[in-house]
Amino acid sequence: MNKLIFILLLPLTTFAQDFVGSSDFNSKIAKGISVVEFWAEWNKSNEVDFLGKLKDCNSYKLCIVKNSSVQKKYNVSAIPTIIIFDNGTEQSRFTPNIMMQLQATKKDVQSVINEITFNKFQ
Repeated sequence: MNKLIFILLLPLTTFAQDFVGSSDFNSKIAKGISVVEFWAEWNKSNEVDFLGKLKDCNSYKLCIVKNSSVQKKYNVSAIPTIIIFDNGTEQSRFTPNIMMQLQATKKDVQSVINEITFNKFQ
């Protein structure tokens, strides 16, 4: 029975993404490739559901309501916005349409991650 529970919960933990705040934002994005979704609870219906499934990166969610200083620093004016960082430096950004829906797909975001990874080995 314990093995069955573990197997059923495994997919939930494999694709989890962490929350990040203003106190640990810089340390979380400082090393490697990080993908951050800037979001707010009031726009939950448009939140991005694929970040935890991306490969070769760490993914985080940052609530703009609780962390407005980070939102301002990165000039995020609409949500959801996804910013891809490499060793703390912004590499790419995906912004929503006028309906506050992200048009970028998992494939679009993963392509940027793959390109950053590929360029590191050139």
